[in-house]
Amino acid sequence: MSVKLFILGRPGSGKSTASHHIATTAWNKGRFVLRLRDYEILLRMFQADDGKEKFRAREHGGFDVRDLSELDTALEELKERIRLHLPLEKRHVLLIEFARANYSKAFELFSAELLRDAYFLFIETDVETCIQRIRERVAHPLSADDFFVSEDILRGYYGEESRAYVASGLQRDFGITKQIEIIDNMGSQREFLENVRRFAEQILDQEM
Repeated sequence: MSVKLFILGRPGSGKSTASHHIATTAWNKGRFVLRLRDYEILLRMFQADDGKEKFRAREHGGFDVRDLSELDTALEELKERIRLHLPLEKRHVLLIEFARANYSKAFELFSAELLRDAYFLFIETDVETCIQRIRERVAHPLSADDFFVSEDILRGYYGEESRAYVASGLQRDFGITKQIEIIDNMGSQREFLENVRRFAEQILDQEM
């Protein structure tokens, strides 16, 4: 069967790292992987905002979202991109990444039908750790995933913790039938990647 997996967490928490690791695990099992993330949508919106009324340019080619309603606009487009790729072919894995301060509000934009049979991975990382990792990745960028997010946004907008909602609210509000996993990424990367690999193999083996 196909697999639909939402990967959630603050900027700098390790979503992209987890996504690449899951993709590798899936490819090794003969699966096809498609990755969707709202950052690419927001980047295009920022570039189109000539007057910079809704976005503000930051260092390292980054940007802040000044008009937070634009986050919902990006999620609406992400939702349509997901629908465009459904129904997935049997051996496809769809990885969907986005960061929000309040996932309860964010998932109100999605239908229960779209979410009910999805898996969820929430990566728990504190704000200060995320800030340090973003400093390191923009100092030595290796891919398009190494984009800048300002400390103002991380300490302000992303200061709110959504772990509790992901752990229990998603299932309550949308009747999720698949696994919801929370992985701590405040220790060693080796331990984090091992936990991600174990989770990926578990869900892929369930969906053979």
